[in-house]
Amino acid sequence: MGLDLRPALVAALSVALLPANRLAAARSSDPDQPFIDAYRGAEPVTTWPLKRILHEVPGLKGLKPAPDQSALPVALAKVAARLESFWHNFQNTTSIETIEESRELTNSPAAENERAVQRFRYLMLTDPANPLQIKEYRTDLQGRARNSQPAASGFVRTSGFTSLPLVFGPNEQLITDYRDLGSQVLRERQCRVLAFAQHIDPAGMSHWNIAGQEIPILVQGVAWIDAAGGQVVQMRTDLLAPQPRAGLHRATTVVTFAPVQFHRLPATFWLPHEVSVSIDLDRYTYTNRHYYTDYRLFAVLTSKLDLPILSDGLGIDVPGPAPAWNESTGTGTWLADGPGLVTVGFRRKELLSGIPG
Repeated sequence: MGLDLRPALVAALSVALLPANRLAAARSSDPDQPFIDAYRGAEPVTTWPLKRILHEVPGLKGLKPAPDQSALPVALAKVAARLESFWHNFQNTTSIETIEESRELTNSPAAENERAVQRFRYLMLTDPANPLQIKEYRTDLQGRARNSQPAASGFVRTSGFTSLPLVFGPNEQLITDYRDLGSQVLRERQCRVLAFAQHIDPAGMSHWNIAGQEIPILVQGVAWIDAAGGQVVQMRTDLLAPQPRAGLHRATTVVTFAPVQFHRLPATFWLPHEVSVSIDLDRYTYTNRHYYTDYRLFAVLTSKLDLPILSDGLGIDVPGPAPAWNESTGTGTWLADGPGLVTVGFRRKELLSGIPG
């Protein structure tokens, strides 16, 4: 089964500005066309001289340049197979997410930074209707739906980093350029370093929502791939080209993945450990640093009344975030997508903290 990246990557590359700023973008019969035109003039990283790549992409110290591209097909096949295995075996997962956010005027180092620190319970849930897509939810640490604390209004919200390696999926390889940069040791692992750049594909491009308008997004970047196992160890993505019509001048994401082993599952999953996102939007530079800890399996089933309940076993996805436990009543409250609350009983061991891994 091939992995089709573009629909799945919509969530992975989503940015919502809070509160919404006014967006000055030209109107046309095809609202995407002005942005696509900007990409057509791009000079992708896969075509850069190696000297320029080493200068502009941090973290490549010690790279042993590839003498040719003969190793590229093997590397792409290996990472694609690893992704197939990941998506086949992935289960609903929860973790603790800490986000350090800042905002400052671009090119104004003397300006006072606005900062906020937030902690969430972060859920990554499989979607039975689309096996290649992970639904992501944030709740507060008690399981109540919570997108942002009041202090964090005015910042950007970034998410979806688990899906970023899908840029190496079999179907995506048909519409992406790749280049083998060489080999490098990263965190004591021998890695193959690959550059990539997405093609223009109007029928399936991902979009960011900025101030209520959908902006088509294409990315390029560099990935460090474990030479033995094929898993993506680290990724850096950038815009294929700036989008000045949207005020979007730069968007850089660096994701460090780490192995997570759940005792109920034989497979090891490489999941986000630390993420740095830097976005130049309008007059501001937004920086988000995400830290993920305490990964656990999150198992749910659907009852006969079609109400969500937790289960000892691995189950299916249900809509909405997670339940909050009430010790006095012995019930859990599920904050559903729609209005109101659904209250059902849970056994004490079946809490939001999930099934210990």
